[in-house]
Amino acid sequence: MSAGPDAARAEVPSMSLVIPSPDGDPVLLECLAALEPQVKARGDVEVVVVDASGLAAGIVGRRFPYVRVLPAPESASVPGLRGLGIAAASAAVVALLDPDCLVGGEWISEAIAIHEDQSVAAAGGSVALAPVLRRRVSAWAAYLFDYWEFTPPVPAGDAAVLAANSIVYKRTRLPDDSDLRSRGFWKAFVNSALADEGGVFRSSPRLGVLLQRCPPLGWFIRSRYYYGRSYAAMRVESAQTGTRLLRALTTPVLPVVFVGRQLRGLLAKPTYLAWFLLCAPLLLVAHTAWAWGELWGYLAGAGQSHDAIRF
Repeated sequence: MSAGPDAARAEVPSMSLVIPSPDGDPVLLECLAALEPQVKARGDVEVVVVDASGLAAGIVGRRFPYVRVLPAPESASVPGLRGLGIAAASAAVVALLDPDCLVGGEWISEAIAIHEDQSVAAAGGSVALAPVLRRRVSAWAAYLFDYWEFTPPVPAGDAAVLAANSIVYKRTRLPDDSDLRSRGFWKAFVNSALADEGGVFRSSPRLGVLLQRCPPLGWFIRSRYYYGRSYAAMRVESAQTGTRLLRALTTPVLPVVFVGRQLRGLLAKPTYLAWFLLCAPLLLVAHTAWAWGELWGYLAGAGQSHDAIRF
């Protein structure tokens, strides 16, 4: 006997939660453990781990059998993994969560509730550095480089930007499946297009996450080069040579501009400002690596930088 319409509707999840796993790091288990009480309480949330390591199926399957592990090519970048996960998602609301993030107890219900407002295109919250990492200068440098705009507290309401490591979208506002599978998901460009379309970004304290990442400092700085080059190459993908050259000429000033912007943004947050000042030399090095990447992205394209983005 075939299931009726009501049964078919009941099988559609209220949210699909996509987690990229480029290296099978066991920290993924902590991420899933933080989500588990909410997933089990609701019973209608799809969790998809997109695995480029070949390890996630084993470590996840034994502990979280309800999680769907989607195999991906070993060479897949994090944007590529996100794109594959979104394309495979079933729900009308799709959340992207990095494996080194721990959510609070109301994260899923808050994300779904916010998206009941049809004007909202995307939602997110603050990013806090895990207490165990707060004595490490390298951890602060990586954290402040990426998430200085999302240091707690982040007020509730409409927002100009949202953090890429924990963001929730309406599926209808995202690129189509073929584009996601071929090009991956790039937050900066997707969100820019959504803003141009009048989409609303919404921030909520209940959507905050705890970041457990402390990458090796050398790899972190190299990764900023890759991100900068990828970003620049995509930014001028169809631009004329003159535009590429003009943008390349601006790259020497970028480190000073970025550090100044971060300094202004953190003036009202004394704790974070103190760590920012301590980390300023490392941040300047990381911003210089990004600017160097942008320079080569404008002049020579992406090269192998897309594939090198692994967190």
